[in-house]
Amino acid sequence: MKKRKLKKFVLPTLYLMILGIMAASITFLSKNLLDTTVEEDEYYNYSMSVFNDEEEPVNETQETPEDVKVSQPYTSEKVSIAKEYYDVNGSTETQEKALIYYGGTYMPNTGILYESDEAFDVVAVMDGTVKDIKEDEILGTVMTIENSSKLTTVYYTLGETKVAVGDTVTQNDVIATSGNSELETSKPNTLLFETYVDGVLTNPATVFEKSISELK
Repeated sequence: MKKRKLKKFVLPTLYLMILGIMAASITFLSKNLLDTTVEEDEYYNYSMSVFNDEEEPVNETQETPEDVKVSQPYTSEKVSIAKEYYDVNGSTETQEKALIYYGGTYMPNTGILYESDEAFDVVAVMDGTVKDIKEDEILGTVMTIENSSKLTTVYYTLGETKVAVGDTVTQNDVIATSGNSELETSKPNTLLFETYVDGVLTNPATVFEKSISELK
């Protein structure tokens, strides 16, 4: 029996058929892979959109509005002024009333000295940051608050402090209670309050009820 030989055109045809099958297979696989990738991308994009739609965190550090006025360092109606600020340009009479007596010596009052028969809350006169708290032999606990680049306030003769160095305070927050000091006053509970405008000691009476932009 004679062996039949494949005609010359048969082999190229088989090669073409095999290549066609391979191409179809690759196309099918590629389409499936592409569909899967699109689905995964859609899910990824959806997740990112949810993340982007979340509310952005609110910055809690807020600057004091320019129209906010400096308030008194206390809220009790039972507090009175024991000694006014010593004004070098004031009359002899007002200067005498602004002298503080301690250890047999009269000293000019550098702030306003408040007093009361009862302990009272000491409050922040404006928003600010507690910069320092220290003890003084004569003036007791002393707290410094930086209210702005223009205004710094200092509280002397404090009792119990309610804040710590570095704390941010809001106007009228209770920062301490009144305390006792070695200064001669007619009432036991006191607060000596100082104000500095642009680093210069200033009469607190000229600072109260003014905004930061109005201070000179």
